[in-house]
Amino acid sequence: MSKKRGQGEGTIRKRLDGSWEARFTVGINPNGTQKRRSVYAKTRKGAQAKMTASLNELNNGQYIEPSKLATGAWFDTWLREYKKNEIKPTTYVNYYSRIKQHIKPAIGEWKLKDLRTDVIQKMFNGLNDKGLAPETIKGIYNIVHSALNQAVDNGLIAKNLASKISLPKIEKSRVRVFSMEEQKAFVESAKTAYMGEIFILDLGTGLRIGELLALTWADIDFNEEILKVNRTLNITKNHDDAESKWQKTFGSPKTESSIRSIPLLPNLIIMLKNIRLNQDELKQKLDGAFENNNLVFSTYLGRPLDPRNMQRTFASIMKKAELDKNVHIHCLRHSFATRGLENGIELKVMQELLGHSSIKMTADLYTHVLPEKKKDSIMKLIDTIDI
Repeated sequence: MSKKRGQGEGTIRKRLDGSWEARFTVGINPNGTQKRRSVYAKTRKGAQAKMTASLNELNNGQYIEPSKLATGAWFDTWLREYKKNEIKPTTYVNYYSRIKQHIKPAIGEWKLKDLRTDVIQKMFNGLNDKGLAPETIKGIYNIVHSALNQAVDNGLIAKNLASKISLPKIEKSRVRVFSMEEQKAFVESAKTAYMGEIFILDLGTGLRIGELLALTWADIDFNEEILKVNRTLNITKNHDDAESKWQKTFGSPKTESSIRSIPLLPNLIIMLKNIRLNQDELKQKLDGAFENNNLVFSTYLGRPLDPRNMQRTFASIMKKAELDKNVHIHCLRHSFATRGLENGIELKVMQELLGHSSIKMTADLYTHVLPEKKKDSIMKLIDTIDI
């Protein structure tokens, strides 16, 4: 007499397309028949591993039937269980926001097993119709593709339905930099703003705003006249905790290449010494109320500055200087790079100063701000550099 297949037992077979399917029992249907589920992989070993993982979840009471799993719930699980410990806190916040604002409203209610390529395509068409930048849409696509890839690996779906999506073409936007006249007007205006020196230092170092806000006096070597970048200020929130609030945290820079040393011009050394002198006088005046966080740029009480407030301060400086109000704060970093090229700084050196992870990123910046006749020479220069 043959033995009935019980819950948790499975079979593995090779499919006509060359892939492998593992089928296993997850329970009993109302009519008494066995409730079977399948997982897929390119190899028999892979199918066996996926089935074993699902059976372990089943035995531990953690298994969720694909027929009941909503796409939005899967994206939450993917972000929390597979990405949270892998990405930076700021990236986690970015992913969380994009899933909540753009992905869930469009496809979140769909059962994961019923999701279709045309439904995903419609979502991205809608994002384009709303006027989202192609770079933003590409970022959202990366989230969708990665989450669905994990769903395939987990045996929840047979294939990644986002692989054949058509996205809007990303046109490289022209980088805006200050002319020398604009730069001088900006500096004069910045001198009159509280902590306006942070923007002047940016023009002379090309730091990212988070790197500037994280600078401590230990990062400034007045004897060697260099500035060291080894951390950045982030605005983060624990979205898994309903009572969590936004907070400022210090973390590692954007990439390993972002940890760097930058030489300081004599006028910047003088400016920084004056900032420190004024800060020391403020500490004495406040008599203990000043928080000694050793920050170069801080509030009146020594606390970290808010990047969003600095954006507003930048806009105010631009308005006072009667400059283009639509210019982004990154213009300062780009202007630093352009001044460097104009003064003969080599591409490889500028890459290191900017903290770019590849020399192509630096070259792309330059080819946006230079006349056409100089572009060919820069691209040829890349070929001569040992990367």
